[in-house]
Amino acid sequence: MTLSDAFTRSARRYDLLTWLNPGYGRELRDAAEDLAAGIGYRAATDPDQAPSPRIWDLGCGSGLSTRALLRAMPTARIVGLDSSAGMLEQARIKSWPSTTQFLLGGVEELPTHPEPALEEQPDGILAAYLFRNLAPDARDATLAHLSTRLRPGGRLLVHDYSVSESLRARIVWSLVCRLIVIPLSRIVGADPGLHRYLWRSVRENDSTVRFRRRLLEAGFEDVAVRTGRGWHRGILHTYTARRSEEPT
Repeated sequence: MTLSDAFTRSARRYDLLTWLNPGYGRELRDAAEDLAAGIGYRAATDPDQAPSPRIWDLGCGSGLSTRALLRAMPTARIVGLDSSAGMLEQARIKSWPSTTQFLLGGVEELPTHPEPALEEQPDGILAAYLFRNLAPDARDATLAHLSTRLRPGGRLLVHDYSVSESLRARIVWSLVCRLIVIPLSRIVGADPGLHRYLWRSVRENDSTVRFRRRLLEAGFEDVAVRTGRGWHRGILHTYTARRSEEPT
């Protein structure tokens, strides 16, 4: 069974489990607001003058990150991409503006994906809880590709867990997963094997130093990282990066 299949098996319980995660929604909203600020989004009182930036939501899952993006940028044109059909099914049954669409596919397929909406250069890209699910060489290849797909000066925001730099973070992450997340997944009928994988994937994920280096090596500029609040401090990290301006 692939990772996408595992997410599909747990898709109907995914939103419930994230709702039980204190601060999950808040951190996503903060990340979406960071991206909005990075691209200079400003809401307009006149609908005819409202900005409509193109945003990609990579690894959009059941649409929780998409909802956070729309809250931060209500007039954005958003394309959500995910490799799990079950997660996309959960996203599509929710109410969305006509400017939001969801596509099936993995980030590795972006260079050849046939959807016309993906031919336009996005102003911003959000990738939440995505890169740790990619093999190390695929992380580099994906970042290099994204650096060419963003419009010049466009922003990438990556939002993910990493605990390799802190003993405290590793202990807290393991306690949360072993004592809360994995048992809850059994209770609500999700796949506990998926959540055991997620526990391991975070422990094995890039350090913030290594992922910042990947971003720089892919050609991004103004690379920065901050950590989350509450129990997420030192565990959840938000990276921001800018595609360089093309020469005139």
